[in-house]
Amino acid sequence: MAVTVRERKLPSGDTHFQADIRVRLPTGKLHRERVKAPGRTRAQALRWAQQREAHLLRHGPGKEAHGSRSIPTFAEFAPRFLRDHVRANRLSSTTEREYRLTIKNHLVPVLGPLRLDEIDPSHVHKIKQRRLAASTINKTLRQLAAIVHAAERWGVIQKGSLSFKRVKQPARHPKFYDFDQYRQLTAATRGNAEAYAAVRLGGDAGLRRGEILGLRWANVHFDRHKLLVCDNLVRSACDSPTWIMRAPKGGRSRWVPMTEPLEKALRALEHRGEHVLTGSEGQHLTPSWLTKRLAAAQRLAGVARGGTHILRHTFCSHLVLRGVHVRTIQKLAGHAKLSTTEIYMHLVAEVEEDAIRRLREDECDE
Repeated sequence: MAVTVRERKLPSGDTHFQADIRVRLPTGKLHRERVKAPGRTRAQALRWAQQREAHLLRHGPGKEAHGSRSIPTFAEFAPRFLRDHVRANRLSSTTEREYRLTIKNHLVPVLGPLRLDEIDPSHVHKIKQRRLAASTINKTLRQLAAIVHAAERWGVIQKGSLSFKRVKQPARHPKFYDFDQYRQLTAATRGNAEAYAAVRLGGDAGLRRGEILGLRWANVHFDRHKLLVCDNLVRSACDSPTWIMRAPKGGRSRWVPMTEPLEKALRALEHRGEHVLTGSEGQHLTPSWLTKRLAAAQRLAGVARGGTHILRHTFCSHLVLRGVHVRTIQKLAGHAKLSTTEIYMHLVAEVEEDAIRRLREDECDE
């Protein structure tokens, strides 16, 4: 009887441990297994191999305990993850939809027929080699890590040594409208009170699409000149046509002061229903309505096309250009992490250059 563990290097540069287990069964037959051993260190891999050896001596080779046949394939395990992790933890329908699309389009084509314990660094490397944007690859790796870690927590597989190190991603500089372009866009929507208010809610207050459509009159405080952002319009399920109200992204509500133009835009609306933006019968408007109205305004204004989120990028970028502190921007935008706000900080260089230019102008006046 013998147990040995060897470190093996893969073409991708990653390493894993291979266990060579040889035991004499009660029948007198010599049984040998050479398998990938889970564990981040040699000691962990050796401990697992010794446990496997003890199991073989007691029970013989079979599918009990560590037997490979009892371990599901990735494609078989994915529905359980969606049910017992995503839905059980009440993650948003948007998050569930993102998981479903990632599993279907990026993970099952590579990992679908593999048992969970067969996934090794070479398969992670294959995902990194796919012709996808770096941001998409990193999101895929992040979601794969969540799936594998859930399988480990639930005892489906032993804790392994997989590394989900992300690929290098170029710095993101979100598209936004400069001050002149934003004035042109708001001017292009003045003929439609709802569209004008929607653009102002995105560009003057930084509301997300669902927050714009989910805003209720009860949360518009004209006396305080502030909005309470605490509702977000989302789909009730991945492929459902039904829309429901949830808390904003991150589960946090926030107060946002109203600019004078935004306040005037909201006062000009008719109170036809519970929500600020409503149809002729008082029902809340849908994302498709907002997308169409924004696209029409962009064409009329002659500015770059973009989804509703470009208004939120405009809000954050204008605050940076006005010299507002990053922590204040984070609070107003409702960013859970400061790193999200920091993607706008490349604009600080323009603010600094303008400050120095003004300083030199003052010196010339003397």
